[in-house]
Order: sequence, then structure tokens, then C-alpha cells
Amino acid sequence: MIMTWVFLAFTDYCNAKKLTVNAKKTQVMIMRPGGGSGNGKLAAGESFEYAGLPLEVASSTKYLGLTFSQLSKQHGFASCADVLAKAGRQAMFAMRRRAWELGACLVEQQCMLFDVFVKPVLSYGCELWGVDVLLRPDCSSVERVHRWFCRRVQGLPKQVTAAISLAELGRQPLQSFWIQQLVRFWNRLQNSAADEDRVLGWAFKDNLELMREGGDLAAGSACWSRRWLHVLQSAPPASGTLEWLTELDEAAVIERAAAAYLRKG
Repeated sequence: MIMTWVFLAFTDYCNAKKLTVNAKKTQVMIMRPGGGSGNGKLAAGESFEYAGLPLEVASSTKYLGLTFSQLSKQHGFASCADVLAKAGRQAMFAMRRRAWELGACLVEQQCMLFDVFVKPVLSYGCELWGVDVLLRPDCSSVERVHRWFCRRVQGLPKQVTAAISLAELGRQPLQSFWIQQLVRFWNRLQNSAADEDRVLGWAFKDNLELMREGGDLAAGSACWSRRWLHVLQSAPPASGTLEWLTELDEAAVIERAAAAYLRKG
């Protein structure tokens, strides 16, 4: 019912502004886990129309370089990272082939080229999907690309642990960079919340309200803010008291996350 009113309001807006919408190129994607009928499909009698024309229901869509699909209750937006892993793997092979042609075969050169050409592909949009990937107990698909590169560039067999292959190169797992980007994004959100005219600030406040649904943080929605809190709680400060609804100390958070990674390893 709510979506019906949204489409009606959208139709009225387009008519008032004399805008035309191509219904054949317009798609609807169900984001909520399970979809309308609980299996990712529309529920019985559920449909979406614009100006009397039916709209296609898509299972995934690409927006600003990220491929979004239906949310998972366990993994959230982690599917974005799975698509980036494929693109990153292609970028890595292309980089290594071109480096070989140019004679840039030293380990130091390969690592520098990886950070310049491959790491940005693997980490694109990590401010959004990073909270979901960091909460997964298994190794993410994007980090597996990084680990493969570290073993390959040193000529190590696949039986060598990731910790050893990273340590030999003096490198950190990609999650350290993601946490850095998340902290910076969080601090920008804190600043935007103070500006009542910024749309980003409105969205951030709404996300916090989702987290507080039911009047209890433990009973609220598993939204982005809650998942970010869980990431921070996985590497708590030595005092045991986590002050998170404020600007965070970037260096301190990264240091705690690195220590938590070593304990886990």
C-alpha cells in the first residue's frame, strides 16, 4: 500500500514538472530479505505500475558502479563485494600481464601496482558493504583475491597461511583499509547530522532511528548503523567502554582492529 502511494506521488510530480518516464526501461527491485512472498518473488496479487503500465521486477541492478541484489538477513550488502571480486581479479591479471611486458617484475613494484590499480577496484564502495563483509566469519571473496596475489608474487604454495604471506610482504589485510574508510565515512556522517539542510544528515538520523526501533538497541533493526556498531564491538577499547556516537579516532580504531585480526588469526 505504501509503495502504491509512492508511485502515485511520483506520477503527480512528473506530470507537474512535465517529465516523461519510459516504463519499459524502468525496473523495480525488492530489497527486503525474502521479497514479497518470502522467496524473493512478488507476493500473490502484488504488482507495480507507473501511469497504468506494468514495471519489470529485477533481481539485481547496477547503480554508481555497485551491483545491488536482494538483501540477505545474514550478509546484507555483501553481494556487492562478490561482484567487485570478479572485477578485481580481472584488473589484477591485466596489471600483472602489463607489468611483465614492461619489465616491472620486482615484488615491490608488483605490490605498488596492486595498490594503485587493483585495490581501488576491490574496495570500491566499502563504506556501504564493508560492515557486512567485516562481520562474516569466513574470508571474503575480495580478500581472497588479495591473498592469492600475495602468495603468487612470492611464489608460495597455496598451503602457506595468509598471515605468513602478508607478513613476508609487510602488508595488512584489505579490511584494515576498509575500516579506515568506514571511520572517515562515519565521521563525515557525524558532521552532516549537525547540518539540518543536508540530505545525508537526514538519512543518517533515519538510520539511527531504525536502530532504536522498539526503544531498545538490542531489539532494533539490523541496519547499517547497527552493523557498524557490531564491527566496533568486535575490537573494543582496553577500557571496555565504547563511545561510538561521536567522531572516532581513526588511528585508535585501526590499531584495535589490527590487534583483533591477529588474535583471530
